Amino acid sequence: MKKGRFLLRWGAIVALLVTFSLTGIEAMGVVKQPVASGEQRADIIMIDTLKTFGKLEEAPVAFLHDQHTDALKKQGKDCTACHETEKDRLSTKFKRLKDVDMGTVKETYHANCIGCHKEMKSQGQETGPTDVSCRSCHSREVKASSNWKAISMNKSLHYRHIASDAIPKGSEEANCASCHHKFDEQSKKLIPAPGEEGACSYCHKEEATKDVQDIRSASHTSCVSCHVDVAAQKADSGPVTCQGCHSADMQAKVKVVKDVPRLKRNQPDAVLLTVADAKTLATDSKGLMKPVAFDHKAHEAFNDNCQACHHDAIASCATECHTVAGDKKGGFVKLEQAMHKPDSQRSCIGCHNERKAAKDCAGCHALIPEGRTSDQSCSSCHAEDAKLDGTAQIKSMSKEDKAAMATAMIEARKPAGIFKISEIPEKVLISDLVDTYEPAEFPHRKIVETMYAKVAKSELASAFHTSKGTFCQGCHHNSPASENPPRCASCHGKNFDATSNARPGLKAAFHQQCIGCHTAMELEKPAATACADCHKERK
Repeated sequence: MKKGRFLLRWGAIVALLVTFSLTGIEAMGVVKQPVASGEQRADIIMIDTLKTFGKLEEAPVAFLHDQHTDALKKQGKDCTACHETEKDRLSTKFKRLKDVDMGTVKETYHANCIGCHKEMKSQGQETGPTDVSCRSCHSREVKASSNWKAISMNKSLHYRHIASDAIPKGSEEANCASCHHKFDEQSKKLIPAPGEEGACSYCHKEEATKDVQDIRSASHTSCVSCHVDVAAQKADSGPVTCQGCHSADMQAKVKVVKDVPRLKRNQPDAVLLTVADAKTLATDSKGLMKPVAFDHKAHEAFNDNCQACHHDAIASCATECHTVAGDKKGGFVKLEQAMHKPDSQRSCIGCHNERKAAKDCAGCHALIPEGRTSDQSCSSCHAEDAKLDGTAQIKSMSKEDKAAMATAMIEARKPAGIFKISEIPEKVLISDLVDTYEPAEFPHRKIVETMYAKVAKSELASAFHTSKGTFCQGCHHNSPASENPPRCASCHGKNFDATSNARPGLKAAFHQQCIGCHTAMELEKPAATACADCHKERK
């Protein structure tokens, strides 16, 4: 039980480390960028603790944490040689639990560091500086450069922690409470939070507050302490060194579970996302945008952790941070912006754009101007169910009713496919402009079949290609989706048209479309400069 309480207390560890900024030992800045040529290490910690008391009198000390860990290990010593414990947890501070004042902290370092070095020297061991020269340690020159890399608590790593028998489950079915907790105002204690688990960084921010540790201290205190404790049980444990977690080489060696079961957190399968808060729905729901049936379960499978969408809190986006009008908590980013911002990976469209940049999709999508929307693109998500009697009806629906409606709307979605392949022209002779070269013979059906075979594998494309003509619009753009779209020459004249939104001339349009597609899909042939590969030279 003691062990269980121990693990429970330092909770909020492993859940979603996402952006650890390695501290290792208290208020030190990790060198995240190379600072000098030479050896690369993941354990360079700049000791600048005294800056919390004012301007530094000397340069920070570049401390190689793993080097010291190895040296102590050879002497039969462990983390407690430098780090004290409090309530069964290792402190990240060096040889103390609190920073009393500048003089005490300074003396703690000088007495213990130099004292240890002298002791090792007296035993004939290789060690660090033993003199009293400040520059021996306080040098601005760092001989090694940092290759420190943040580690992510991805889906695989998270599952390995859930499945670990070495982490006690207590009275719960799973061992979630060993890491996840919340602060109970009534008892003034940290308590388990079954069904409310979230990322550590939801509470533990970059900067510590009076009552909450910063994310660096919380994660290192908890993760390293747990790994040490599990290792003591002779069980499969995680790293306890800087390099073990924060070097790219070691991260590449981390065991990956390919088929990770779905997380059990009582999360919904489907959500009916409304575009207004409860108050607005109750008072003035006329004219609101239609709701979105969001396939939460499917999106879980596509993303590595909850923070891909719930980046700052597990609550609904519109509840507190990204309200319809915007709120200070969300940086005044309105709900519409949070969902649609094209250059943010946190928004729906931003995330989709990133996936559309994959070469199988980029042939069409790289050529579509950013920000161009249409009635069809809006209705791809904002589609109202036929049984829904207007947006006003939503305000009287229960949470369960909304979920049921969202599920029904999602299940009703069917991939549109493309037009019957036998009716798609096998070849198209492009002869609108010929002079030096013969007309280009375009293998239309072959290209359609090849490209659609790639697109058909994409659930994202299947969801958004809502008509049989949507796929065709990759080339036949700016005209209604049709089985018989108009010729390119219908819009593109012989010459460039500066009066029509810089519309290219016909020759440029053909080359821009074809070569642009080949480039985006990383096709080697035909090369953009190999004219005769498409046009036979006229003799």
